[in-house]
Amino acid sequence: MKITICINTFNRNKNLFNLLKSIEKIYLLNCHVVKILIIDNTINNNSYSFIQKFKLNYKFEITHINEKKNGIVYSRNKCLKYLKTTSQDYICLFDDDCTIDKFWLKHAINTVKIYKAKIVSGPQIHYKKNNLINLNHKFIYQKFFEKNYADKVKKIKWAATNNVFIKYNVLKKNNLHFDINLNQFKIGEDQLFFSMLNKNKNLIYWNKKVIVYEKIHENRTGIKWLVNRSFKLGVLGHYIDMKLHGKFFGLLLNYLKSIYYLLKSIFFLMLMYNKIYIINSANNLARFYGRTIGIFIFKRIKF
Repeated sequence: MKITICINTFNRNKNLFNLLKSIEKIYLLNCHVVKILIIDNTINNNSYSFIQKFKLNYKFEITHINEKKNGIVYSRNKCLKYLKTTSQDYICLFDDDCTIDKFWLKHAINTVKIYKAKIVSGPQIHYKKNNLINLNHKFIYQKFFEKNYADKVKKIKWAATNNVFIKYNVLKKNNLHFDINLNQFKIGEDQLFFSMLNKNKNLIYWNKKVIVYEKIHENRTGIKWLVNRSFKLGVLGHYIDMKLHGKFFGLLLNYLKSIYYLLKSIFFLMLMYNKIYIINSANNLARFYGRTIGIFIFKRIKF
């Protein structure tokens, strides 16, 4: 089995080093052939010198390419374009701010075999200074935005690009690209991409054991950042529904969800005896507002 691990990076060589070292420790069978593809999204190709020295003593073959056009969407599309020139059975997608659990690949492959999954994802557990963070902390990004299911394995509608295992034929058959209209937001491009794949009957499974550990950024621990991200996700939710379901049903679904977020905001606001409920209220109100004005932000785009 030939596997290509794709990593998008931007000015974070120290994080990239940690990720590559964790990949070197993953559990492999003799039938697995692993190659690394690194896409540097800086104008000056800042990771080039680091990678040239690093790969001399590295366990796996590393290919390094550069995408000068700024933006994660351009970087991800450069990756897809390059993959068309190579041969692989599966690809993995990671960002440079995570490290991989030793048995990540083993559990991902088992999920494919048992559930006939075309795409596999799993939890992104946050850490800080090498210690796992208490996930009950009221400002933690993961509490509000990351998937966390009670089931060990669950069928889902989309996956995040920081933890994905994909059968490459799925990408070849569907010939999709990440939407450049979402580059300005720096989020949401993965949700739309994998939602489109799922709509085309490519099964996506979330497995609790398919773990990556993601570094938490200090700016992601405050209420201001949380509300701003929720607003963006509301705007993007409108756009994604329109792309997936068409103009009429997309608008209908968007405003039904808007009402849902508004009612949730009011409900949590009524429970003001606990600060966490106030944060939940602000989070849902931001989603409501984003979905409500999303139509004006994307009004020039034809769906």
